[in-house]
Amino acid sequence: MRRFLTLVCLLCLAIPAGISISGCTRNPGANYCNGDYGLKVTEVASISLQPATTGISMAYGQTRQVASPSALTCKGTAASASAYTYGTTNNQLVDISPSGNICAGTWNRNTGGGIANYTICNIPSPLPTSKEGLPYQSAYITASAQSVVSNPVQVFVHAAVTSLSLVGPQSCQSQGTLWPTPLDVQACYSSGNKQYELCAPSTVTSTSTPGYACTGGLAPGVSSVPTCSTAVGTLSFTVGTASIASINSETNQITAGQPGTTAITASVAGSGSSAGFFSTCPPKSISVTLASGKTAGTITQGTTQNLVTTVYDNNLDQCPGTGCQITGLTLDYQSTDPIDITAGSGGAVTTNYPGVASIYAVCQPSTCNPSPINEVGFNGTGLSISSNPVTVTTPGTASDYAFFAAPGQSQYFIPLELLTGTVGSTVRLPYVPNSAVMDRTGSSIYFGSQKELMIFSASSSSPSNTKNDPSAPGVVLAVSPNNGTVLVNDQVRKIFYLYSASGGTSTTFGGLGSAASWTPDSKTLYITDSAALNNTPENKAAGITGHTDTLYVYNANNNWTTYPLPCSVSSATCPNPSIGAKSLAITIPGVGAYLSGSQTTAHTWCPTGTVGNYLSMSFYPESDVVTTPTDVLAATTDGQHILGATVTAGAMTLADIGIKIPTNESAGIATPVACPTTIDSTTGVQTLQALSTDPTLQALLNVTGVTGATAINQVVTSPASNLAFITYSGSMPGAPLPYYQPASNGGAGTLSYLTLTGGDAVTAPLAGAFTPDDQIFFVSTAGDNKVHYISVPLVTSSPATADTQQISPNLPACAPTDAYCTNETTPAGNIVPATVIAVKPRATT
Repeated sequence: MRRFLTLVCLLCLAIPAGISISGCTRNPGANYCNGDYGLKVTEVASISLQPATTGISMAYGQTRQVASPSALTCKGTAASASAYTYGTTNNQLVDISPSGNICAGTWNRNTGGGIANYTICNIPSPLPTSKEGLPYQSAYITASAQSVVSNPVQVFVHAAVTSLSLVGPQSCQSQGTLWPTPLDVQACYSSGNKQYELCAPSTVTSTSTPGYACTGGLAPGVSSVPTCSTAVGTLSFTVGTASIASINSETNQITAGQPGTTAITASVAGSGSSAGFFSTCPPKSISVTLASGKTAGTITQGTTQNLVTTVYDNNLDQCPGTGCQITGLTLDYQSTDPIDITAGSGGAVTTNYPGVASIYAVCQPSTCNPSPINEVGFNGTGLSISSNPVTVTTPGTASDYAFFAAPGQSQYFIPLELLTGTVGSTVRLPYVPNSAVMDRTGSSIYFGSQKELMIFSASSSSPSNTKNDPSAPGVVLAVSPNNGTVLVNDQVRKIFYLYSASGGTSTTFGGLGSAASWTPDSKTLYITDSAALNNTPENKAAGITGHTDTLYVYNANNNWTTYPLPCSVSSATCPNPSIGAKSLAITIPGVGAYLSGSQTTAHTWCPTGTVGNYLSMSFYPESDVVTTPTDVLAATTDGQHILGATVTAGAMTLADIGIKIPTNESAGIATPVACPTTIDSTTGVQTLQALSTDPTLQALLNVTGVTGATAINQVVTSPASNLAFITYSGSMPGAPLPYYQPASNGGAGTLSYLTLTGGDAVTAPLAGAFTPDDQIFFVSTAGDNKVHYISVPLVTSSPATADTQQISPNLPACAPTDAYCTNETTPAGNIVPATVIAVKPRATT
C-alpha cells in the first residue's frame, strides 16, 4: 500500500512538469539563426567588400582607401562589426594597412626617424611581370570581422597608363541607335622613353588599321597583348556632351542622341584620359515647307503658322536612300524680313505686317551638330547645314515711318509718318554723325560719331534720344538682325566694338573696316576693308592710314578670324592692284559672303583642311571667283542672284551673278547639301573642302542711261526679289534712276530707267529704301534735295507715272567749321539731301 501511494504522488508531480516542458521551445527569444544553436541573429553572418565584380585598378605606388565593408546578419539586416581586419594574397604586390588603405606595392613599416607606419607606399620590388612579359599582375584583398571573411576583391596592379585610345564606333551612329559592343580602349605605358601597348581589344591584332595606338607598338619580346579587363581591370567611360550620347555604366554600351561629336573620357586607376570621340550622325538634308507642303505661299496678316520641318541624317548604310530621320533638333529659323514676318523658335511664322520674306532653318553649332574645335568636320559634325528657303507673302499695304539723315553733312535727321504724309520736326543730334543704321526689328536708330554712340528710338514720328555712350565711339557699320549687337569701328584708334544693345557693354578687336553685314541668324558677321581707303581725301585729312586688304569674320562660336584679300594699292609685291573689297553681300541662305573688287569673290561657311589637324583648318575660305569687277553688291532674297555695280571714268556697269547652292532632293524638295568631305579609303583621313555656290555671270550690262557718275552708292533689292534700283553720286542734269528686273529662274533680267519728277534739277539719285510691304521705294536726290515716292507696282505697269510724290526733308547743313562736319563749303540754301533712308512699318490702330 505504501508503495502504491508513493507511485500516485510521483505521478501527480511528474505529469504537470512534463506538460510544461513539452509545451516550450528551446529558443524562446528566437535569438539563433539555426533554431537553438550557432550564430545569433544579431551577429555578423556575412561581409561584403566592394567592388566585388569590377575589381580595383591601381598603378605602381598608388594608394587607395578601400570602400567600407558592409556586414549583414543571417536575416539580411545590417550587423555591427567592431573592427575589420584586412588581408591580401600577395603583400609584395598589394599591401593593405589596418585601416584599409591599399598600396600598389608595400607599405613602410618600422621605418624609424619619426615616420609613421603605413604612410609611404613603395612600388613593388621586383616589378610584376605577366606571362606575356607585360608589367601587370593582380592579387586579392579581403576584410574579416568576428571570424567572418568577406568576398575577395581583385586588385589589378600595373605600370602607369600614359594614354588611352578609344576602340569603338569610327563612323557616326543614327539618333537613338545602340552601338552593339561595349566601349573599349587601347592602353599605353611608358618604358625607356617609348610608348608600348599594355592592353587592347582582341580586334586589334596588328599595326595595320585600326592598328596599335601606342607609338612603340609591342614591347620587345612581346608577341600579343591581353584585353584591358585582364590587365588593368574594368574601365569607366563618360561623355563630354550628354545630349549627343549616353553610356550605360553597367554594360559600357553607348546610345546616340542629338547630332554632333563628343569627347569620350575613359577612367582607369583613379585617373581619366580623353580616349576618343563619338559622333551622332549629322543632318544630310533639312526640308522646310508650309503646312500645305509647298515652299511658297500666302499667310494672312496677324496669323501664325508652323512650318513643317523634316530632317534626315547621312547614314545611308542604315537607312539607304534617304538616311534616317532626326527629331528634336534645335534649329535657328531665320527671316529675311524680321519686322513684318517673324520666324520663331520651332518654326512658328508670325505675320505682323504685309510683306515678303524668305524663311529657312539652319542647324548650326553649338546649339545643333556641335563638335570639339579640333574635330570640326569629324563625320560631318561641327558644321552648319541649311534648309531650303520658304517664301511667305503677307498681302496688304502697311503704313510706315521713314527717317532721313545725312551723316557727315547734317547734325539733324527727319522723321516721316506715311499715314498722314506729314514731314516731322527735325531732330538734333548731340554731334554731327558719321553714320546711321536702323536695326532690322525697327526698334532703334544708331548714329555713330567720333565722340559717342547716339541711340534714338524708332517707335514713332517723334524719335527720342534713348542713350548716348562715349565708350563706343566710331562709325556704325552694322546692327545684327535681332538688334542684339552693334558693330562700331573706331577708325582713329583702329578698334572694332561689338556693342551689346541691351547691356551697353562691348568687346573689342583690332582693325578697320569699310563695310559689314550680319547673317540673318545674327551669329556670323563679315567685315571687309580696303587699303585703297587710305588714299581718300577725308581719311588723309583725318590722318587715318591703317586700312588693309583684309576680311574679318566674327562668329558667335569661333570668335574672330582674319583673312588677307587681294591687294588694292600698288606696291612692290602688288604691281597690279585690285579695286579692293569695299562692299559685301550675304547669300540667302546665309552660307557665305560675296566681296566686291576687281574680281568678285565668295567666302562660304564650310572650312577647308584635314579633320583632326586644327592648324590645317581655314574657316570661311575663298570658295568662288567671278572675274567681273564690282564696287557695290546686294543679294536677292530668293537666293538666286548677287547683283553688283561698278563705275569707271563715269561709265557704269551692272553685273547679275546667278548663284546656286548645291542641293540634295529630300521629299521632292531641293535642300542645300552639307559641307563637302572626302575620305581617303586607305588611311581614313577626312578632308574638308570649300562649298561652292556655283556662280555664273548671267548678265553684264552697260548702264548707258547714266553719264558722269562718280561712285555707286547702293544696289537695293526688293523684298520680293523682282526689282533692284541703283543709286549713285555724280552731277547729271535730269539724272535717271536705273532699275533691274532679275529673272525668276535665276537667269538674266532686263535693265531700264525711271525719269524722276523735277527734270534737270535732279542731278543724282543718292540713296533709297523699299517699304517692307514692297509698295513704295523712297529715293533721295541731289540737286532738288527731295525724296521721291516710287510706286513699285507702277514701275512695271506704268513707269512714266511711277514717281507719284515728292517731299522736301530740308535737312539743315552743318557748317564746315563744325566738329566732324565734312562739308567743304556751305551748300546752297543751307540744305543737304538725305544720304541715309530707314523705313519701318507702323501699326494703324
